[in-house]
Amino acid sequence: MNNGREVLETWFRRVWKEQDQTAIEDMFPSMGEATGLGKHALIGPEDFKQFQAALIDLIPNIEITIDKSIEEGPWISAMCTLSGNSKAGHAVSITGNATGRIENGKILEAYNHWDFMSLWGQLGLLPGDCFERGLRGEKVV
Repeated sequence: MNNGREVLETWFRRVWKEQDQTAIEDMFPSMGEATGLGKHALIGPEDFKQFQAALIDLIPNIEITIDKSIEEGPWISAMCTLSGNSKAGHAVSITGNATGRIENGKILEAYNHWDFMSLWGQLGLLPGDCFERGLRGEKVV
């Protein structure tokens, strides 16, 4: 039986805190697929490496913690918090959910939902009130 939380914690530590791209190769096999990380419906390990590098470029000291998790067989769903500092030194923090199928310490499927809109606002890439503007039906320019 898997300990999905332990695998996920190891993934978050190695991939994000330690910025270890070999962890992606070790823990996310080439037949693995992830969703929710950009315009493509599914991405594999090589695309994930590009995603990791781009996010680390924006937030050099990412740390992800698991706030709550639930497991059923090979599946885990975890509510998480991503925190760090922008290159300018401003603290950023968002929440997200990572759900995946883990077998033998490998992530075979991953479904990610993170509050990137809030992150882009905290980084100054979007207006701070873009969520509210959207609710009012206003375009954010």
